[in-house]
Amino acid sequence: MKRKALAVLALFSAFLLLFCGCTGTENGGEHGENTIGDGQTPTQAVSVSLPYFESDSFNPYFAVSAENRALSALFCEPLYRVNAAYSAESVLAKSIDGGGTAYTVTLKSAMFSNGRSVSAADVIYSFNTAKNSEWYGARLANVQSAKAQGNAVVFTLTSPEPYFENLLTFPVVRQGTADTADAVPVGTGAFVLSADGAVTENPQKTRGAVQTVNLVQIHDANHLADALEIGNIDYAFASFSDGTYTRIVAQNTFVTMNNLVYLGMNSTSGALSSAAVRTAVYYAADKDAVAASAYRGCAESTALPFHPAFCKAQGLSVGQTAADTVRASEILGKVGYNRYDKKGFLTNGQNTLQMTVLVNGENGFRLSAAYSIADSLNAAGFSVTVESVDSTTYSARIASGAFTLYIGEVKLGENMSLSPFFGGAASVGTDSALPVVAAYAAFAAGELSLADFADAFLDDMPFVPLCYRAGLAAYSRNLQPDFSAAAYDMYGDITLWTAS
Repeated sequence: MKRKALAVLALFSAFLLLFCGCTGTENGGEHGENTIGDGQTPTQAVSVSLPYFESDSFNPYFAVSAENRALSALFCEPLYRVNAAYSAESVLAKSIDGGGTAYTVTLKSAMFSNGRSVSAADVIYSFNTAKNSEWYGARLANVQSAKAQGNAVVFTLTSPEPYFENLLTFPVVRQGTADTADAVPVGTGAFVLSADGAVTENPQKTRGAVQTVNLVQIHDANHLADALEIGNIDYAFASFSDGTYTRIVAQNTFVTMNNLVYLGMNSTSGALSSAAVRTAVYYAADKDAVAASAYRGCAESTALPFHPAFCKAQGLSVGQTAADTVRASEILGKVGYNRYDKKGFLTNGQNTLQMTVLVNGENGFRLSAAYSIADSLNAAGFSVTVESVDSTTYSARIASGAFTLYIGEVKLGENMSLSPFFGGAASVGTDSALPVVAAYAAFAAGELSLADFADAFLDDMPFVPLCYRAGLAAYSRNLQPDFSAAAYDMYGDITLWTAS
């Protein structure tokens, strides 16, 4: 079963890369038009039932649940939508110009469902509302401000951000319509959502095959799978964020998210202060085993910190995902780790290879990953044990740097920014004097190519990327959802859904 799940993941990634290539932002695909596919209006009407939580808001800037937040795809559109290869496709944006810390986005001609034209003032209102929200605010933290310039919006950043347009995925709404949690914003999507949960046609748009959308109230998130299996809803997404795999009896597709699971290393002291030792850890770590076994196939191994489907990272020089204990042992031998101390640990005379993998034991996937990593490192000559602690203790230990190795997970932005590892929360334990830190800053500023940064990463190895976690999209047999969008966009483009 594990091999089958991994094969499904690999096949799905290949499919995404084939059909969702890396396109330019100015000439990317335009969503929300009146036709789909070959330009013909779909003939087979589709009715879709989607879940929502009554206790949560329909306003995407206030919604807490992923399900309610995802409903904004029905009635709102963003400036850009990010496809499954993490390339931005224009929606309400016509073009983007600039670089460094200043970008200008020119708007297309578009209309809200109430017949009002979309203006730069609406985009600025939406941006400010998004920046003040918990969900979108984290993504836009590096964007300082937005101001109107005719039919364009000028965004000012605090520091350079690679692939900035990938962050412009917040819903654009009519100004003044999203101020409170009870408000349902006015957008430009294919449908209109009312406060009582009724979904009607947007008179300004021609819909795709989906003609009717019914919202079904769910009282408990644990009952989503049941609601799908008995036919009450047509779509459910399981992210497995708690570290537990749940089987759903329905048509399903694994979707690799941009949640990077990694092995953190404390490079500020001891054996791990050596780049050679950290590189040996990299080659000894069996990333394939972590993805296929520890994560039960609900992950895709990676040799670099970038998402395996990330179009701009295709063709880069990479290390490897399978364990190479011979190479790891050879590297250790070359830097003097070729004898044992009195306790039986490999030493170079100053440091030993005795280490501990710290892990949040409340997450089953990560706990299994910790033991898998310990086994593969021990096979190469390390002496590694696992220390499982509760989530509170784990977070405190990481924040204080009280670890040698640890299993971590970071949800990256859709622009694949690695800033959490270079100055952010995940940078604890990384020596700021490492050349790779300066290399990332140069890459973010546009002064260094992605290929050169990848080489710098492999040379210094500040942490070991293990895999990208996957979720499971499950849906009714008579339905074919849109999977052309990146995983953050749960429903993708509703106008592209068809009958199967």
